Amino acid sequence: MKKFIPLLFLFPQIFTAQENKDVFLGYSSVYATSVGKINGDIKNYISGQQITIGKDLTNSNQEWVKYLSAKNINFNLVHLDMNQMQKDLWGRNYAFGDAYAATANIDFRLAKLGNVDLLFSPTVGLSYITKTVYTDPDSYFFGSHLNAVFDAGLGIEYQFLKDFALTSKVSFLHFSNGGIQLPNAGVNTLAATVGIKKNIIASKKNEETNDEIIKSEMKKHGFEFSIGAGQRGKYKIKEAFYRVTFSSAYSYFINNMIGFKAGLDAVYYDQVFNPLVYDDSVPYWGKSYEHIRVGASLGTEIKMNKLSFNANYGTYVYFKSPYNQKTYWKAGLRYYITPKIGIESMMYAHKVQADIISFGAFVRL
Repeated sequence: MKKFIPLLFLFPQIFTAQENKDVFLGYSSVYATSVGKINGDIKNYISGQQITIGKDLTNSNQEWVKYLSAKNINFNLVHLDMNQMQKDLWGRNYAFGDAYAATANIDFRLAKLGNVDLLFSPTVGLSYITKTVYTDPDSYFFGSHLNAVFDAGLGIEYQFLKDFALTSKVSFLHFSNGGIQLPNAGVNTLAATVGIKKNIIASKKNEETNDEIIKSEMKKHGFEFSIGAGQRGKYKIKEAFYRVTFSSAYSYFINNMIGFKAGLDAVYYDQVFNPLVYDDSVPYWGKSYEHIRVGASLGTEIKMNKLSFNANYGTYVYFKSPYNQKTYWKAGLRYYITPKIGIESMMYAHKVQADIISFGAFVRL
């Protein structure tokens, strides 16, 4: 594959030279090592590569871009070789296979010094991992081939020529299926990337920095309601429990991008905890003796045009937990179809353990 990387940068030369090029193409090498509970059982070395196509937002006149100092939006294709594993003390080989992922991220500028930008880069995406507990029974990390990718880290971008920049990032990278299929130990890594990017073309409608800022007005006060559904896998069985989520909240936006909210979150279980059944007895913190649990939470919403990131932390007011679980958190993305209605994907979790991923809709009145 690396033989063809130079072609990715030569191909754009067919485009006519233009000023203010804001669409770019990039390539990065990826190096990572696992951390957390995997560390100590095995040692590993993960390597890979990433191809990126993105847009420089510096000249965008959207309000959220200016307010949040967004610099780039990137779409990435990633390959990671996770086969380079050592056996543990019991002789088991925990090779994870290969991961193929499609991700998207926004680079937020934290500081600028000359031609160097310091960036914070949160990333989300989907990956296909070739080895699971069903293909390699010794493994207990992945219960499904399809997993979500979450990545966040600090990077630098050095513009050393007019259309070329060197890039580097250190980040925390996590794979998980959100509990849709168990086991879901996932893999946590510390990752580093080193790469290069080249500006290739200008957008058809190049936005100038002195244009009037485009605002998307957000109603300051509002009551919102959401409903969704998700599944929780059974341990090493291709079956699942199902849950329905309900949320109501009062939200207040201090501007068109940043909002705060307080509300109630309820989850309905189709099947309650039964300690006599093995896949029910594995100590996952979301189990309940009752069909309903209810919590009160506080949180925030960061809105970027029609897309927003949401995060809440809460305390249970009613939860018959076998493990005396008192707190929870939830985080996810929303897409506003109109200023009042949209769709969302929200992950509910306890401590560092995902409970369910709920997919549904919301309304804000």
